Amino acid sequence: MIDVKHLSIPGILHDITFHVAPGQRVGIIGESGSGKSVTALSIMGLTDLPATGSVTVDGTEMVGTPDRVRRKVRGTKVAMVFQEPMTALDPLKKIGKLVSRELLRDVGVDRPGAYPHELSGGQRQRVLIALALSQNPDVLICDEPTTALDAIVQAEILQLLDRLVRERGMGLLFISHDLAVVRR
Repeated sequence: MIDVKHLSIPGILHDITFHVAPGQRVGIIGESGSGKSVTALSIMGLTDLPATGSVTVDGTEMVGTPDRVRRKVRGTKVAMVFQEPMTALDPLKKIGKLVSRELLRDVGVDRPGAYPHELSGGQRQRVLIALALSQNPDVLICDEPTTALDAIVQAEILQLLDRLVRERGMGLLFISHDLAVVRR
């Protein structure tokens, strides 16, 4: 589903190669500033950094192709849960306008009339997960989805991701600096 071959970005990434098959779980572990998020953004086709190598998502090349081509795979083939929900969610829209009530219930948030600032950090992260799942992607990329959460909420989010990935048969690319979180 995702093939990354010899991805390099000067000063950030050097010769990264890996594969994520449908239903497979892959973890990327590294310290802050090591290029984990840039790798995810490259897979999504959301960076204009001067990359070489190849990133294909279901056969569509994401490096060096026009955005109109890359847009066709975002959401439907691969979706991403970003690290910071407050910057990823529109503060002026109620969450029920962003995600269906059914998906919100599935991730454990039943407050469609709430604005993002009215939700806890864990609830906002759940909304982001629901938003990423809204187009039923084949692979879900999670970029440090539990970093700003306390230990209890972190465990709940990891259980939620495990259940959703298993039930939907999706591939998972999980990015973190925390070995224990990736191991889980």
